[in-house]
Amino acid sequence: MSQSCVRMEELDFFNFPEGFPPRRGGYGLIHVECGGGRAYPNSALVKFYAKLGLHRYNWLEGTNFELDSLMTFNIRSAASPYYITLVARLPSSGLQQIFQVLVEEERLGYLDLTCPISRPQATYQDRLVDWPSSIIPWLSYEIAFSDTKRFYMLNESELQCDWISLYVELAICTSHRKIKARDLSKFDLDIVQVAIESLDDKEPPSLMSRAAVIYIAYKDVVKSLRTGEPYHYQAVVRRVINEATGTLSIQGDCWIAAAATALADRGLRSSPTS
Repeated sequence: MSQSCVRMEELDFFNFPEGFPPRRGGYGLIHVECGGGRAYPNSALVKFYAKLGLHRYNWLEGTNFELDSLMTFNIRSAASPYYITLVARLPSSGLQQIFQVLVEEERLGYLDLTCPISRPQATYQDRLVDWPSSIIPWLSYEIAFSDTKRFYMLNESELQCDWISLYVELAICTSHRKIKARDLSKFDLDIVQVAIESLDDKEPPSLMSRAAVIYIAYKDVVKSLRTGEPYHYQAVVRRVINEATGTLSIQGDCWIAAAATALADRGLRSSPTS
């Protein structure tokens, strides 16, 4: 799918300096330069938002770009669009390419994002508004991990798919916004089981389902080693990719399992991942 179908009013927001364009009330964009050892706000979030943009591009274009480095980003206060300029690299050839990524935060404190733009530099809405924010459903083990007609269960090799971990990391960072980039080294997540439910009655659930709910059971290896107790977590992410526009929307949350000993226990929402 071509990446050239972009609203013209979005194009310049990647390059505006701080304070421009003007906004009602006198508030403009905050321009942030990355790299060079600089400290900057929401450093962990920006990294994962950049990866989300590359995930969207790779999905639509059949490529395998990986994040190499962040260059700049522009944001506003509170829930904000993030206009990110980054350098991506193809592992097979080492080819580097500058990308522009737009990730829009729909709400604070939840995983609720829209990514309408991810494209090589110089070369639009399906949102998920009907999901209650107070309770995100977790299906019981008997349903989610055994009903193979309704759900697609990832095999062991598929559990290593990079976007599975990305979705979990995004859920953690959007719920705990004070996490910094240096804290990411403390993440050691062991993806245990994943079930995918298709939202399209005509499309069987699969790893490539464009409209799906993804149920993820995982462990925090670092916390388990530090405390000697198992830490089992659950995450639910709902993903929609609009075929006509290429817009990617995801919503979700993660929390510690009500009982830390078994995936078979019913997933009652408890305290969030800490």
